[in-house]
Amino acid sequence: MDIQGAKDRTVLEGAPLVEELAAGLAIKEVLLDSLAEHLELKPGDTIESLNGQPVRDAIDFHYNFNDDQVTLRLVRGDDTLVFDIEKDPDEVLGVIFEDMSILKCDNKCVFCFLHQMPKKLRKTLYYQDDDYRLSFLHGAYVTLTNLSDEEFDRIVSQRLSPMYVSVHATDPDVRGHLLGRKGPIDVLGRLDYLISKGISIHTQVVYCPGINDGPLLDETISDLADRYPNVVSLGVVPLGLTKFRQNLPELTPVTETTCLRALEQIHAHQDRLIEEIGARFVYAGDEFYLQSGLPVPGPERYDGFPLVENGIGMVRRFLDDFEQRLPDMVASNVIDSVTLVTGALGEQFLRPMSGRLRAQGIETYVLPVTNEFLGHDITVSGLLAGEDILRALKSSPRLGDRIILPPNCVNHEGILLDDWTPEDLGCEVNKRVQVGSYSLIESIVGGTQRTPQVAAGMDHPYIASYQEP
Repeated sequence: MDIQGAKDRTVLEGAPLVEELAAGLAIKEVLLDSLAEHLELKPGDTIESLNGQPVRDAIDFHYNFNDDQVTLRLVRGDDTLVFDIEKDPDEVLGVIFEDMSILKCDNKCVFCFLHQMPKKLRKTLYYQDDDYRLSFLHGAYVTLTNLSDEEFDRIVSQRLSPMYVSVHATDPDVRGHLLGRKGPIDVLGRLDYLISKGISIHTQVVYCPGINDGPLLDETISDLADRYPNVVSLGVVPLGLTKFRQNLPELTPVTETTCLRALEQIHAHQDRLIEEIGARFVYAGDEFYLQSGLPVPGPERYDGFPLVENGIGMVRRFLDDFEQRLPDMVASNVIDSVTLVTGALGEQFLRPMSGRLRAQGIETYVLPVTNEFLGHDITVSGLLAGEDILRALKSSPRLGDRIILPPNCVNHEGILLDDWTPEDLGCEVNKRVQVGSYSLIESIVGGTQRTPQVAAGMDHPYIASYQEP
């Protein structure tokens, strides 16, 4: 699993974590005027199989429901019902399914963010999943350590591509140590099997100084780049350490010096690989640039931004969007003053942007928030707690008429890490508090948009109550 942020699985509320998947997909709702309504299917019915193939989740269902003749077997109470259905291949059943069970993580990664969360938060913040289906559906990074041969075969037969794999190191001993296992854990053999079957793979390394850096990172980059284009990309992101690390392995925090060293190493590989394979292939997380003090590189360094949803290149996208929209922005369209809330890292690029807005007559203020909730070493905006934001708001000598929060500090229900909401904050300071978008201009003009940010934020858009397209 990706451990860069405490990803809130609110949409999985009630979804059980399991060690293996069982057949059975329960119907939550039957849509009006649908095939399911015509068949008199009911909420609570559990689909067991289609054409004799077990149905464990929505992927199984859709993979087997595309034929023009389908035999559907379901359980209703103590009864088993069988329907022989003739339909158009693209006709949908017309149901919403209950939450699917999620495969739990069987690793004890030395850097796991969930192991260093404070106690007594909502339970969805502690979900430790490692589910290959979520990798395919939503780009969640998985280790592949908990998969049976049958599940590998399923990835191949159902063409679950691309997959997103947490590699961390291609050296088996180092990878085993990082994953908290007692022995070596090979990854290249598993990648090679999937590659041989036509599965594309994005990979990730959580950069841990003194463990998988230096020559070991060189080895990992080279091993994976040798498998390009089947291995599509490698994202390198820094580990995050909170103040809640009692009884956990001692780790070296990422510093300005280690960030500079990592970037020098990654850039050298990028320059080599663009000549050798036509792609830079390996990309550094935005935090490396912000913490090192180096400027965020131009878009050419990101080769089309393949990992932007995992927080790599997001700052560059944010800056470019601002440059494109600013010339057309009219100050008269903004009738109130605005305070932009951000983490310590975000202040670096927001202050110059705010200055340019003020030069155009748009009154904006930047309010960096120190993370007391998780510790001062946590500097990303996606892990800000409501209590810290409130403290900063109340201590600020000047607030705008409107407060804009970063889009990645709330989950898809609009809730912060510690259960505060924007509305709660607004009541405390008697201001309008809104969640911004990944466009600063759009946020200031008045648009709001909550888009999950995976790499450094709380949310992950995991499948839950699945409605057919």
